[in-house]
Amino acid sequence: MRPLTGTIESYDAPSTEEIARRVGLPVEEIVRFDGNTSPQALPSTRAEALTEELGRIHTYPHGGYPQLERAIADYAGVAPENVVLGAGADDLILLLTRSFAVPGDRVAIANDPTYPMFPISVWVAGAAIGDDDPVLTICCRPNNPTGELGELPPARPLVVDEAYFEYSRSTAVDLIEDGVVVIRTFSKAFGLAGARIGYALASRDVAAELNKRQHPAPLSTLSAALALAGLAAPPDVTPIIEERERVAERLRELGFEPLPSHANFLYVPVDDPQDHYERLLAQGLAVRPVRAGIRITIRTQQDDERLLHALQS
Repeated sequence: MRPLTGTIESYDAPSTEEIARRVGLPVEEIVRFDGNTSPQALPSTRAEALTEELGRIHTYPHGGYPQLERAIADYAGVAPENVVLGAGADDLILLLTRSFAVPGDRVAIANDPTYPMFPISVWVAGAAIGDDDPVLTICCRPNNPTGELGELPPARPLVVDEAYFEYSRSTAVDLIEDGVVVIRTFSKAFGLAGARIGYALASRDVAAELNKRQHPAPLSTLSAALALAGLAAPPDVTPIIEERERVAERLRELGFEPLPSHANFLYVPVDDPQDHYERLLAQGLAVRPVRAGIRITIRTQQDDERLLHALQS
């Protein structure tokens, strides 16, 4: 087996059940502010959307997912030939990194801190992270965990992770003919994190090459059906954006200084992120400790007030 070029810890968080056991609270009292996912399933996530697919669950999706590719293309303003499907954005990050980089190559990662999956994908590809003549540059926009909507790097080829596109409405899709590949997900605004659905948007030539390197059935047919239902009624993220700004103002009233955010979370600088994480977790409130701060997913007003009260205490 090929040796890997270093070690990177997993960025995954403990299960809700594990947190409940650890802090001695019922599972229903644990609130997750650490995943940047929707606080509840959307109306488009209905059992009826799965009924027809369940009748075909015994067979493979022969011929791929043309209906979903067309729906994504219409939503993104591209052609179906520009679409590459994957089991969540992470699958596509891994696909792109291994498609461009081999052992001995360098991959540049914009922004620091940023999404931990980027260095993991470089590590798995056997490449190294560096800005010296990179074969690929990766950028998260809006950036996770800061929420910043920074300038796009001029480097090409460039991968732009737009997992939070629906909250910012800023996209690099118009640059896909200029060496840019955009990655998006159904895990955030569409409320389908557990279904594991992502897609990349690239020029036809690049998309064709990526599809050659992607396995033939990357999505569950049930996941594809849920994605189609979501695209038929795209989510309105206005309530989350309004709640984000309300929570940011309340945090400032409490003496914190959250950074401006273009996503569904807030980055809050604190002196001891791990201490804040542990103290909040003891009350059943799971935030994400990151470098020099904590990242807080915006949820419902009721959930957010519980967290604000804990921070005030």
